[in-house]
Parts: sequence; structure tokens; C-alpha cells
Amino acid sequence: MKNISISPLSAQELESFFKKLDFSKDSEHIKKYISIVRETAACQQVVIYEAYDLSKDDIFGFFALKTTHDDIDNVPGIIVEFLYLKVEYRSKIEEFSNIKYSFLLLDHIINIAIDIQKLVAINHVYLVPISDKMRAIYNEYGFVNIPGSGKNEYEDYMVFNLLDEDPTLL
Repeated sequence: MKNISISPLSAQELESFFKKLDFSKDSEHIKKYISIVRETAACQQVVIYEAYDLSKDDIFGFFALKTTHDDIDNVPGIIVEFLYLKVEYRSKIEEFSNIKYSFLLLDHIINIAIDIQKLVAINHVYLVPISDKMRAIYNEYGFVNIPGSGKNEYEDYMVFNLLDEDPTLL
């Protein structure tokens, strides 16, 4: 995407990055989760990627990624620990690509996973939606619910399969 820049942040860049964002329009639940993600990133347990709209000269969101170990049925993959869009970009379409901003982030995440897949054996991208609305958005993108994978149905993981046919999910 010519108008979108998505790049990983180093631990040294995190503090200044988060100072640029205003979370005042977000719920207390989201603010608390962002705080946890910031802490895990500072400890280098996740990598945060900044999402920037060059045409608007504005950060529109970020996401945090980590690898699985034995989180989901011992099947290795990438976990989207958190995906954040600024309030004004939620449910909006980027004007040049005609794609939802949330899908632009997901496209980039899947491309990162495909690049990693060329180096190590991972075949899945996992996430846990923070709401039923987000579960529906991820389902629309192509993620599939894994029933019984969470502590309750609201914490069930969703998976995006990077393989054409996946024998581990049969």
C-alpha cells in the first residue's frame, strides 16, 4: 500500500509512540488492556507494529504479535495479542485501497505470518476477539472460531489457516 506504512517498533520507541495516541475515547476495558500490552512489549514479550496513514499524516492504529508455544493445542503459530484502531478509523474504509482499515491491518499480519512461515514451521494466526462485534469482523475476514479453546465461549480463539488444507484442525 502506497498510502499505508506499517512497521515494528523497538523497545526504545514504545514510550514516544504511545504518547502520540489519545485513548480518551476508548472504554476503560480497552485502556487497561493497552496498558498490559505496553508492559509486555516493554519486556519484549510481544512486538508492536505502528500503522500509519501517510495520506492523512496520522497513526491509525497498532497491533501486537507474539509466537505461540503451547497456547493453542500445541500447534505453533502467531498470536495477535492486540489489534487497535483509533476510534475515528473504526468501520472506515481507506480511500485509496477501498479496504477497511481493520482489514488492512489483518492483511499485513497475514503477510508477516507468511514471511515467517518461509523460515519456520508455523501455519496459523490466532487471536481472541474482545467482543462479539470483533468476532464477526474477524469471521468476515476469514478467521474461524475454535469452540472450547478458551476458558469460556467469549474467550475462544479464532484461527486463520495459512495452508490450503490443514490436517491439524480436522
